[in-house]
Amino acid sequence: MTGRPLPDGTAGRDCVVLVNTLGRHSLWPVDLDTPAGWPVAYGPASRARCLDFIDRASSRHPAAAATAA
Repeated sequence: MTGRPLPDGTAGRDCVVLVNTLGRHSLWPVDLDTPAGWPVAYGPASRARCLDFIDRASSRHPAAAATAA
């Protein structure tokens, strides 16, 4: 993964949540191939449900969220 954010074209599209080995999460459109090293942690589901999953996962693992900044 290049670290560049996706264009905000996920509205209205089903997504998946990817996670890397550091526990960092990424919202990813379901119709795109997932990048190497980023397995699916949740989904496919609506964008809103995926974002909720990321919020809950971040609150359970604040250290991983802090290192992502």
